[in-house]
Amino acid sequence: MRRRAAFLLLALAATAARAQDERQPMPAADPASCTQFDWSLLREQAWFSAAGLPRVESGGTLPAAMPAALLKLKPQAELTPPFPPSREAKPGTFGGILHLDAPLTPGAYQVTVSDRAWVDVSQDGTTTRPVIAHTMRPGCPMLAKSARFQLGTAPITILVSNAASDTIRIAVAPVE
Repeated sequence: MRRRAAFLLLALAATAARAQDERQPMPAADPASCTQFDWSLLREQAWFSAAGLPRVESGGTLPAAMPAALLKLKPQAELTPPFPPSREAKPGTFGGILHLDAPLTPGAYQVTVSDRAWVDVSQDGTTTRPVIAHTMRPGCPMLAKSARFQLGTAPITILVSNAASDTIRIAVAPVE
């Protein structure tokens, strides 16, 4: 009886603690969910798992040798976005800026992130590119979201916002 009462007390305390958190809890990891995105993200999963994944500070440039990196984010309050984000940043979250050289060929590109976050893309430094498709699946331990954008041959600036932690894996590559 004591064990049952202690278990119920712990369950109630955990529920109350979750209710006070404004952010939604992350779902439990389910590796099978990594294959249930609307398009294959196996190459991004391989890049995110690579031992030599480069680390890039917010405001840095994605290395040409690797289309993925671990982006170091800043508290949202310390970030000055280079263009107006399409979604207001929430207090207590993190954000960052990533630059890329101009693609050699125009076309559909996808930006994939490892954790929940909002992603905006600009090629003129003032406006965001519209998302042409996106896919999200909860429970994948390495992938959270992938969004596709139609891009031209101008340099790219990516604005990440509303991330729950101060780092995020990010990949930018042509659609396969």
